[in-house]
Amino acid sequence: MGSESDHQQKTGTPSENLPEEVQPREFLMSVQQLTGIGIWSHDPTTGKTWWSERAKELCSIEDTQSTFVDVARQHMQTDDSAITNIFATAVEDGEPFDIDTEFISDGSGRRVIRFRCRPHTIDDELDILYGTVRNITDEIRQEQRIKVLRQTTQRLKRADSQQVVAEILADASKNILGLVNTTIRLIDQSDNTLRPIVATEECVERAGERPSYPISEATPAARTYRTGEPELHRDHELTDDEYDRGELKSGLYVPIGDYGVLSTGDVVVDAFDEQDLEAASLLGQLGAEAITRIGLAKRSRAI
Repeated sequence: MGSESDHQQKTGTPSENLPEEVQPREFLMSVQQLTGIGIWSHDPTTGKTWWSERAKELCSIEDTQSTFVDVARQHMQTDDSAITNIFATAVEDGEPFDIDTEFISDGSGRRVIRFRCRPHTIDDELDILYGTVRNITDEIRQEQRIKVLRQTTQRLKRADSQQVVAEILADASKNILGLVNTTIRLIDQSDNTLRPIVATEECVERAGERPSYPISEATPAARTYRTGEPELHRDHELTDDEYDRGELKSGLYVPIGDYGVLSTGDVVVDAFDEQDLEAASLLGQLGAEAITRIGLAKRSRAI
């Protein structure tokens, strides 16, 4: 495998392929360092693609000869044929494109990558395609949190029981945050036990019927309830209790105020990060506020 400098000598960097007024090399490298955005270019004449070091890092590219389509087929979760057609249209007709795609690679986890492509023409003939690569995972997650806040708040305003609140939380966790293996447990004050009120179909399928947890036990859910602090378990092999979680290998737990706990899991180790925990915690807070409101309303009517 040749070095990037060798490859640049063969295919050219964007600055060598593009007019200086379009993309000066020094400017591109400065932008890449300051913003973390990767850069790529494709020569339709030779069929070769050049990737900057940052672009290769973002796309987990090891082979410097990889084309855009190669990367799409290896890592992008978007349909291969769709990517191939979009890229072919760009090459043939000089059409620009923007693609946001879920991206998976060994050792780098799951993320969302935005690919942008803009053509450069000379005398109405396509000279080169050039573009950027950017990790927008944090932006997507922020959008999800805003969506959770807006949609779930409106639904919770109409909730009139803890059961309905639990159902709304489970649905939002699964369908908005993408935490499909979710269980909502609420406290049973009669015996100080966290009882499962709602568990998603996927959770039951992968982990079996979810058990109740006495709050005095040393389980993640019970600890989260007692302390009010969320917990992130990257590997359930290291979770120190005797409960069976089936296929679920990692999990997170967040409090629903003083009322219960929202938990979710995944079939792979280290599936969640601090941002997942933050989003789930927001959901738990909304649920706690709704249950408090319902309780106040019932007491008010009883007076």
